[in-house]
Amino acid sequence: MDKFTVKIKPLTPIWTGDANRRNTVLRETGIIGSLRWWYEVLVRGLGGSACDPTNENLRCKLDQEKFKKALNSGKSFQEALNEQICPACQLFGCTGWARKFKLEVEEIKSKGTNKPEEILFKFIPLREIDDKEWALLNLTLNIVANYGALGGRTTFKPTDEERNQNKLHHQDFGLIEIISSDLNQFSFTREKLEDYAKDEKWRKMDQDNFKWASIQNFWCVNGRYLSRKNSNESSFNKVLGREEPKNQASQTPSDKIPKWLAGSQKESKKVFSFKNPPRTFGFVNRTLIDFKQMKQRLEEVWVNEKENNWKFLTGNEIISEILEGLK
Repeated sequence: MDKFTVKIKPLTPIWTGDANRRNTVLRETGIIGSLRWWYEVLVRGLGGSACDPTNENLRCKLDQEKFKKALNSGKSFQEALNEQICPACQLFGCTGWARKFKLEVEEIKSKGTNKPEEILFKFIPLREIDDKEWALLNLTLNIVANYGALGGRTTFKPTDEERNQNKLHHQDFGLIEIISSDLNQFSFTREKLEDYAKDEKWRKMDQDNFKWASIQNFWCVNGRYLSRKNSNESSFNKVLGREEPKNQASQTPSDKIPKWLAGSQKESKKVFSFKNPPRTFGFVNRTLIDFKQMKQRLEEVWVNEKENNWKFLTGNEIISEILEGLK
C-alpha cells in the first residue's frame, strides 16, 4: 500500500506531552488524538454522526458476538461493521477495531538548535481506506493548519503584560502550516463528502451533549488575538462575558453564556486565541449564542484596532474556501 506524506512547518511548538508532562519529542498518539477530534467535528458538520470516544456510554465499540451474528445473517463485512461503528471510529479505531493507518512523525531540525524546522507526517495504510476517508483527513488537516490548532495546551491565553510574556501558560502552541501534501490527490466536491458522511449505513447516536463540536458551529478570525491587558482588563474575559476586574467578578448559575464559553475542568472551553501568529477561533451554541452575537462581542474588543479589516469566517465558509483551494 502507498504511504502519504504531509510536510508541516510548525509556526509554534506542538505539545504532545508524555505521562510526566514533558514535551521532549513529538508523540504520534498526541497528533492522532488531536486529528481525530477535528475529524469528528468535520463529520458532524457534514451532517454525519461521530461518537464521543471519551464517554463510556457513547463511544463506539465492536461487539464481536453481534458482529458475527450480523455476518451469519447474510450482511457483508462492511455492513456489519457500520452497524456498530461511526465514520470517525472506522478510520481512527475503537475498542475491538484497530485504526486503519499508522502515523510516523519525522522532525527535521535546524542546524545548531533542537527546534524542528519541518515535520513530516507519514500516513501508512494498514488496511483498505476509502478515498473519501483520505479526502476527509486531508480536509481536517487543512482546517487545523489554516483555522485551528494541533495538539495539547491550545487553551492557554495570550497576555500583553511584559512581565508575564514568557510564562508557560501564556505561550502559543499548536499552530502549523502545510508546505506540501500527498493527500491533495483525494479531491471530492462538498456534496460528495456530505453524502458520504450522512449515509444511512453508519451507526447513529445521540449527539446532544456534544453537538456543539461541529464545523457548522465553528468560527475563526485570523490576524487578531484576545489577551490579558493587565490585572484589571482582559479582552478574553470581555468576549466570554465575564465581569472585570477578575477578582471581583460574580458568576451565578444564570450566567449560562460565559459559563458555557469558558468551559470547566471537565468540559472544553469554546474560545481559543493565539498571539504569534495571531488567530482566534471557537464555537457557538445556537440556543445560547449565535454567530452574529459572537461577532458583535469581537467587534467590541477590537473596535480600536488600527487596521480593523479582520474577517469573521464561519465553518461553512471555511470548508468552501479550503475545497476551492484544493481544486
